[in-house]
Amino acid sequence: MTTADQSINALVKTCAGSASSQDWEIFLRRCTPVVSAVAAHMTRRWTGTAAPSQVLDIVQDVFLRLCERERRILREFVPQGEDSFFALLRVVAASVANDYFRSQHSAKRGGKHITTELDENSGGALQTNAAASGLVHRAVLLSEIETRLRDASGIISPRDRAIFWLYYRHGFTAVEIAALPAVHLSHKGVESVLRRITAWLVQAIEPARPAPAATPVKEPV
Repeated sequence: MTTADQSINALVKTCAGSASSQDWEIFLRRCTPVVSAVAAHMTRRWTGTAAPSQVLDIVQDVFLRLCERERRILREFVPQGEDSFFALLRVVAASVANDYFRSQHSAKRGGKHITTELDENSGGALQTNAAASGLVHRAVLLSEIETRLRDASGIISPRDRAIFWLYYRHGFTAVEIAALPAVHLSHKGVESVLRRITAWLVQAIEPARPAPAATPVKEPV
């Protein structure tokens, strides 16, 4: 049986252990309509309209969430019935959407929380083929980066890995990261960490060159 012929539950297990673009393109093609429908539904509940840019942001965040911690959600998924992954996917998408709008309303104390039934058919799938392809490649790349950073624990500390993701995934600036109590670095030190990890990743992921056996460097404080 080819990947394209697998049930969604079986496809999840395949993608849990695969970084193949082909497998993930099939996964994305099967899951995007469900995620987009939930994203559109929740966006309307929060804002009264399903703005395409917000729906697209949420869809992207959902697939990135599925890739976090070496695809933990996919690895730990236990089927509870035929196509049961779609039920889990709706829950994840709703949670991501609520997190998305809570962060946008973080300036307001007690921002509203919405729990609602999710209709797979509400809203339309707003992803174009080009956007979907871009999400696949970004999700696979981020998953590969996460794996490589964790495998390089002797070179890159948990603190430095957190700094990297705060900057590249969550949009913190070097100054904002330096202000966090657990970082213990100046913003110049944070920038030094980011440069070092980025340079290491470029060589680690570049197939023509082996990853360097870098020695931990003491960043300026």
